[in-house]
Amino acid sequence: MKLRSLFFATTVFLLILVSLGPSSFSTTGAATAADSFNIYLPTITTSELPFNPINVVYGVNFINSVDHPADAQQFSNGQLTGADWNRWPLYWNRIETDFAVFDWSAHDPVVQGDIDNGFKTNAILLGTPGFYTTRQSSTVRTENSQPEIGIPLSLADIQSATPQGLYDGVFTDGTDVPGDAKTINPNNRWAYFVFTIVSRYKPGGVLAQQNGWTADQGITHWEMWNEADYSIFWDSSLADYARLLKVGYLAAKHADPEAQILFGGLANNGNRDFYEDVLAIYAADSLAAEQGFYHDIFATHNYSYAWDSWYWIWKASKAQATHNLDKPIWLNETGVPAWDDYPGPTWDSKSGLRATTAEQADFVIQSAFYSLYAGVDGFFHFQLYDGCGNQPAFTNFPPHSGELCNSSGYLKSDPSKPCAGDANGLFSNPTDAICFSQHPTPETARPNLTAYQLLTTHVQDVAPYWRSRPGGITPYDGPQEIIALIQPDTNKRIIAMWARDGADQTAVIEATSSQALLLGSDGSQQTIQPVDGVYEIQLPAATNQNAFWAPELYMIGGKTYILIEDLN
Repeated sequence: MKLRSLFFATTVFLLILVSLGPSSFSTTGAATAADSFNIYLPTITTSELPFNPINVVYGVNFINSVDHPADAQQFSNGQLTGADWNRWPLYWNRIETDFAVFDWSAHDPVVQGDIDNGFKTNAILLGTPGFYTTRQSSTVRTENSQPEIGIPLSLADIQSATPQGLYDGVFTDGTDVPGDAKTINPNNRWAYFVFTIVSRYKPGGVLAQQNGWTADQGITHWEMWNEADYSIFWDSSLADYARLLKVGYLAAKHADPEAQILFGGLANNGNRDFYEDVLAIYAADSLAAEQGFYHDIFATHNYSYAWDSWYWIWKASKAQATHNLDKPIWLNETGVPAWDDYPGPTWDSKSGLRATTAEQADFVIQSAFYSLYAGVDGFFHFQLYDGCGNQPAFTNFPPHSGELCNSSGYLKSDPSKPCAGDANGLFSNPTDAICFSQHPTPETARPNLTAYQLLTTHVQDVAPYWRSRPGGITPYDGPQEIIALIQPDTNKRIIAMWARDGADQTAVIEATSSQALLLGSDGSQQTIQPVDGVYEIQLPAATNQNAFWAPELYMIGGKTYILIEDLN
C-alpha cells in the first residue's frame, strides 16, 4: 500500500478544520478546501511511520515519435535529461489503413529506436480510422445498446468518434469474460486493434521475435486514449470512454497478461470529476472488481499552475480510496510554455498561462514536489522539443516582436495560423522541425532542462515527509511553501522551498546535521552550514502572474531551492 493511503485518517480531520476558514486559492470551489488537505502533518522520524519510498518513474514526452523520429542528437538530448521513459502516440488510423489491413512501416522503427536507445515506452493508443467511426449520440448508451453508424465525422484523427462494435462482446463467444482459450471478436474493432498491436510490440511479441530482443524488451505500458475529458480529443460520452477503457484493458491483457494499462491521461479542463464518474460506472460492473476496475495506473496532466499538480494527484487518490483502490498515479504531462523565447509571444509579458524561461525552470521543481508530496509515482515533462505545441503542423515564422501578427493574433501572411507558439521544450526546436524551425540557437537547452536534471539526479526513492507554509495568520496561508521528502535508504531529507507571492522571504529550516547541500533551480549549488541550529535561505519573490482568470494569483512561486541533508 502506498504511503499516501496512510495519510487519509489524519488529514481528513485537518481538512474539516481548515475548510471552516478562508483559502488563499480560488480557482474552483473544490480546490478551496482541498488546498489545505494534508499540508500540516508534524515533522516525524523514520521510526514513527513505515515509509515506503516511491521509485519515481521519470519520463519525457516525444523524445522519439512517429511524427518526428529521433536522430542520434535527439536521442542524446533525451538521455541527457536522465529520464528512462518516452511517451508518444501510436495512431490507430495510421496503422489500420483498411479493414483488418495493418501498416507497421512508420511505427516499427520508432518502437525499435526506443529500445535501441534504452528508453521504456508509455504508448498512447488513439485515433479511430474514418471507416470505423460512429455518429455522435445525444444519449448515454449502455453496455447492451449499439451506437448508430453514420458518416465519419470531419474531425482530426486524434479526435475521432467511438469506434464501431465497441459494445459488442470482447470475445467471440459474445461476452467480456476473459478466458485463456478464448479469441478476440474482430467485430469489436477497438478490441481487435488493441489485441493486434499489443501482440506485435510486447516482450516476446512479433517484432521482438523478428529482431531478437531480449525477454524484457518491448512495450509493456499502454495508455488508452489521451484526455478523454477534453472534447477536442474525445467527442463521445463519458460512458463511451468507460467502455473503450474496459475493452482495451481486456484485449491488451488477453494479448499480454503482464501488460500495464493506463487510464488515458486527463486534461482536467472539462468534467473535473471524470475519473470519479468512470469509477462509479465500473462500481456497477460485475466484472470490474476482479479486473482491477480496468486499469493498472491512473494518468493525469497539469500545466502552468504548479499547485494543481498536488491537487489532481490528491483528488485521484481520494477517488480511488472511495472504491478501496490503491493504484499508481502518473502525472505524465506537465509543464508551462515560455513567452520570452521563440516561438513564444516575446512582446507579451502577460501572455496567459505562460512564463519566463526562469519561471519555467521553477515550475518543473514545484510541480514535481507538489505531486511527489501527494504520492505520485510517475512524473513526465511535456516535452523534449517544442514540436508544434498546440498549433497546426507546418506553422513557421522567424523570431519577431509582434509585427507579423494581425489584430486577432494570427499571421498576417497566413491568417489560419497563429503568430506565436508554445515553447514547452527542454530544448528549442531543431532546424528540420515541421514547426517553429527558426530559433536563433536551434536545438539548445533551456533552463528547465537543468531543473529537470536536478530531479532525475537527486529525487529518487523518496516518500512524503512534511509540508509547511510558515509566516501566515493561519497555518495554511503563509508566504512560503516548504515541502520535505524523505529518502529512507540514504537517511536523507530533501526539502524544496520557494516564496509563494510577490515579496522576498527568508526560510528558516531547523538543521539535523552539521551541513547540507543547497541546490538552486538554475543549477547553482553550495554546501552550507547551520547557524545556531538553523539554515536561513533567502527566497526571491514570485513573479509570475499570468493566470488570466485571476490576475492577482501567482501561478508559479519564486526561485526554488532544494536542501539535501542527512538525518541524525
